[in-house]
Amino acid sequence: MSLKLNKMTKQIVSVILISCGLLSCQKSPDAILKKSISRLNSIETIEYESVFDYLHNDFGINEIDTAICYFDFTSGDSLIGAKFQFVYKNGEQVFNGQEEFSMSKKEERVVFNNEPMRRQLFSPIAMLNSMYFMRKLLPEFLNDTSIVIIQQNDTLINGVNNYSFNISIKNGFINGENATISESTEGNAHYNLFISKKSHLPTQFIFVFHENKGYTKTTFSKINLSAARADSIWNYARFPQEYLHISRKELNERMRARATINVGQIAPNWSLPLIAGDSVRLSDLKGSIVLLEFWFPNCGGCVLAIPEINSLQDIYSNKGLKIYGIEFTESNHARLEDYIKKRDIRYPTLYSGKSVSIDYGVYGAPTFFLINKKGLIVYSSIGLNKEDLIKAINDNIK
Repeated sequence: MSLKLNKMTKQIVSVILISCGLLSCQKSPDAILKKSISRLNSIETIEYESVFDYLHNDFGINEIDTAICYFDFTSGDSLIGAKFQFVYKNGEQVFNGQEEFSMSKKEERVVFNNEPMRRQLFSPIAMLNSMYFMRKLLPEFLNDTSIVIIQQNDTLINGVNNYSFNISIKNGFINGENATISESTEGNAHYNLFISKKSHLPTQFIFVFHENKGYTKTTFSKINLSAARADSIWNYARFPQEYLHISRKELNERMRARATINVGQIAPNWSLPLIAGDSVRLSDLKGSIVLLEFWFPNCGGCVLAIPEINSLQDIYSNKGLKIYGIEFTESNHARLEDYIKKRDIRYPTLYSGKSVSIDYGVYGAPTFFLINKKGLIVYSSIGLNKEDLIKAINDNIK
């Protein structure tokens, strides 16, 4: 009898093993998510490539953004509990635990914020559905009883085999401003989550728009858990000297000013000192065509514009055009005088122009304003558009 029982037990075990082989002995969704949560919470630093794919059929949008993302979860800050660096093709966004700053290669500008608000740190595109989001959201998926999680067939993504889940949030959605679940008046929100079977880290996260009008899809790859960053990464002083460095508060002030100063508006009056001595007041130039160029030393676009503005000075000064360069970051007369000689700037230069640049809404360099004989702005441009500028001069100098 004992021998029969042993044979029967072996047969039962064999059936179980065969069944597990055929069905892959799937773990429950809760067990998989708990394993992933534990894995995410154990991470101190992580670097990965993020591909953010945005498709919206109604608006005709189909965009893809790529970034190298780095998070340091050992940060002791009280805002989000992590430092981050996002490196894009044309710039960076960084939070060092105290300051937030961004750099744009195209605009040659660094914008820094010494007192960032929590919502501002969630605004970068690379933060949306990031590993930081996954670390915060997965526990909510498990703890919120209104969220329905259904496991699907395993899925292969970029050669990685993944657990696959459909996630439905009843009358709610994931709030990108704080990485939490918020109530919604638009019904249920639907998401797809894919978790690597090997690492138990998220591989892809998808939000499906209502009525299948599109989606946002974030894919994580090239994950490195031993990545580190040099201390210099967390300081915006490392960016090129020739870039404009400006606080976010000041930039916002300039943007608001620029919104009210349009072509056809009266140019704000000013009085500024000349490098060559004496001073100039805009109101004293009424009756003349005036071209203003806002610039600062070593600005790449400004340096390239010098010979072109020198040429305009040679051609139009005898025809009634008055050109003034307004330096708006430096107040040291001696340094500016040396720089002007070195760069062969032949048109008059005004300095200490920061407050004037704010009044005119200048947030990049070089920025040009053409003012007609009545004191109205008839042309403005960020960057030198030579043909358009010459046309505007010719149209108004008659």
